Amino acid sequence: MNKLQKYTKISYTLAFALIMIGIALVAMFEDYQQSGISLINIGAIILFVTFIRARRYRNGPVKDERTIKIGAYGLSYSWLITFILISLLFWVEEFGVVQITVKQILAILMFTMIVTAKGIQWYLFRKGDVE
Repeated sequence: MNKLQKYTKISYTLAFALIMIGIALVAMFEDYQQSGISLINIGAIILFVTFIRARRYRNGPVKDERTIKIGAYGLSYSWLITFILISLLFWVEEFGVVQITVKQILAILMFTMIVTAKGIQWYLFRKGDVE
């Protein structure tokens, strides 16, 4: 069994387990309905993402020097942008321009990291190569 098959099998098992636990919580315990619904949603998302990945990479992922290089550059640029954003958020908070909670800062950083990493990689793939 290769890595993709193992990943797919484990992910499907985890997704179905979360969905079943969520359904049981919703059906049996009135106090845990919100938690049950959250588990059902998480399970459904894992199920969807696993299905898409399994269909996309059924012949194995395409990895060569160019794709690895573009991925590394995209993540490096994303890290740099996130680091600059952390510095900017520090100074915004230090000077009292905006009052930001820790939860808001973490949400901003997580969103920025994901969007910039995928966006820069998408741009570099369209460009063709990293110079």
